[in-house]
Amino acid sequence: MSDLPDLSTAETTFAAESSGSIGVLTVRGTLDFTTHEQATEFFDKAFAQFGPYLVVNLLELGFLDSRAAGLLVTRWKRALDEGGWLGLVAVERGAARALWITGLASHIPVFPTVVDALAAAPARDAE
Repeated sequence: MSDLPDLSTAETTFAAESSGSIGVLTVRGTLDFTTHEQATEFFDKAFAQFGPYLVVNLLELGFLDSRAAGLLVTRWKRALDEGGWLGLVAVERGAARALWITGLASHIPVFPTVVDALAAAPARDAE
């Protein structure tokens, strides 16, 4: 019998819903190198479904590494390049604290709640 404890890996879940003309994406669990491919595919599908107007809820994120932070930056830039807007929902503690440590929170709009992010989103141009 081993003295090692049982270990389990964090489960990551991605969910998407619409709020008017804006996609609200929620990420729970871990965003790191092990989930990078899955996260990239999720964001690509979100852009295809909702266009470049997105709110990304990170309140239930357990871990965020530098590669995942880079993914958030590239998706924010993509939204801007496509004439849209992307806001993050996070607080300055836990996994999302990296957004403040790296200075990303001073560039990418960050809000304490999904309601606040949706209220701050610019009106979507008629397409």
